[in-house]
Amino acid sequence: MSNIRKYIFPYIFVCTLGVLFHFTYDLSGANFVVGLFSAVNESTWEHLKLLFFPLLILTIIQGRTGLAKDADWLCARTLGMLVGMAVIVVAFYTLWGITGRLIDVINIALYFIGVFFVFWTQEKASREMISLGASTCIGIWIGLTILFVIFTIHAPNLGLFYDLQSHPKSI
Repeated sequence: MSNIRKYIFPYIFVCTLGVLFHFTYDLSGANFVVGLFSAVNESTWEHLKLLFFPLLILTIIQGRTGLAKDADWLCARTLGMLVGMAVIVVAFYTLWGITGRLIDVINIALYFIGVFFVFWTQEKASREMISLGASTCIGIWIGLTILFVIFTIHAPNLGLFYDLQSHPKSI
């Protein structure tokens, strides 16, 4: 039970901040800087920011306050982040393929499920003592941050970056 309790606040923090980040770009009047960490459109890629950046902020806070114990903790968090993002992408495209439609309530639920898998994976990786090494884990966070910035400014012409708001199957 204590393992569950230690993830309740982080889960709520990431989910709440992620939901807020969904709206901050529009609320800021399309501010360029805000768009670097908030969703600027309805693409799957931009929605991954809603998991990544709140989790990055939480990770930095926990690292600064001593809640992050060591490199193994950071690596477990990194694996969790990667799994959470993968769950969102795979589940989204699988459900879209099955239903043939984009259903907002399901897409929102997928976000919360993805965040759940961050902490579930982190807990499993911590118990299994899975570690990629601190340098690798820090490199993954830095690399993804750079990719989010680059692909926000210059999105590739690939489905992951397609603005789904204008998709005819949206409901």
